[in-house]
Amino acid sequence: VGGAVLLHISTESLSVDYSDMVVNAAIATAAAMLLGAVLSFLIARRQSDPLHQIHQAVVDFAQGKLDTRVHIRGDQEMMDLADAFNSMARDLAGLEQSRRSFVANVSHELRSPLTCIRGYVQGILDGTVPRDQWDKYLNIVLEETRRLARLVGELLDLSRMESGVAPLNKTDFDLCELLRVELLKFEGRIDEKDIQVDVALPGEAVTVCAGEDSIRQVITNLLDNAVKFTPQGGRIGLAAALEGGLCRVAVSNTGQGISAEDLPHVFDRFYKADKAHTAGMGTGLGLAIVRKILEQHGQKIQVASQDGLTTFTFWLAVSDSKGAKWEMRALP
Repeated sequence: VGGAVLLHISTESLSVDYSDMVVNAAIATAAAMLLGAVLSFLIARRQSDPLHQIHQAVVDFAQGKLDTRVHIRGDQEMMDLADAFNSMARDLAGLEQSRRSFVANVSHELRSPLTCIRGYVQGILDGTVPRDQWDKYLNIVLEETRRLARLVGELLDLSRMESGVAPLNKTDFDLCELLRVELLKFEGRIDEKDIQVDVALPGEAVTVCAGEDSIRQVITNLLDNAVKFTPQGGRIGLAAALEGGLCRVAVSNTGQGISAEDLPHVFDRFYKADKAHTAGMGTGLGLAIVRKILEQHGQKIQVASQDGLTTFTFWLAVSDSKGAKWEMRALP
């Protein structure tokens, strides 16, 4: 009897222990599942939040909020994606600002001569301008129409170059001879301002492979700027030198110079460093065209301005492997 009682008690104990084990196991399983669900939610949230931020930023961009940026911390891949998005956002914002500035500048450059033309023509028609002064004001109108024609022509040139439809027609030609010819074209203006000219060119031909008409436009624009902004009795310089397989050309002039704040922008379209003194002196497209032409040739142009001396420097590939040797006279 005693043994039976003891066996019965042991069986009950085992039954209780087994039940507790099942309950504990069920609780542990439930806790693990709950913890897994929480962790899964947190991980999913961590992954989806950056994507949601980027999606919202794209929506903001579509609505014109170009200052939107995303700030993500966490996985390196997500941080790289955020950096790439922010970089794209800055580029798009800069492009939009350039577009707005371009439209505003074009509108201004067109409005000024058109207003002048309309005013003088209206004055002639309604009798405000005396008949003996018609020739004077009609010449002003003619000059303004020429200014409009130059502006439209330069805009078309720049548009063709940027779209890649303007052919370069590369040929071999003597760069130094081209420099001499273009400099002679400014002889009248140089004499009028009593400008001293320092020239340092080789005595032998330096043959380059480039679009001759395009490079002529580059030289003309740079010399025109040099003469235009050189004060009475000032000095301009024209120099060339071989550097490996390249020929370096430098056009310099004395004068007021360009401030450090303006230097990074001188090649921007319609940018004028001294707006108070350059009204009517150009379209603000000349240097932009120069840079675009040289970019088409795979070359670059630089500008430096210090102590009243401004120098524009560009490079072209030399097609004559023998090169030319000469002594250079340094520009002061």
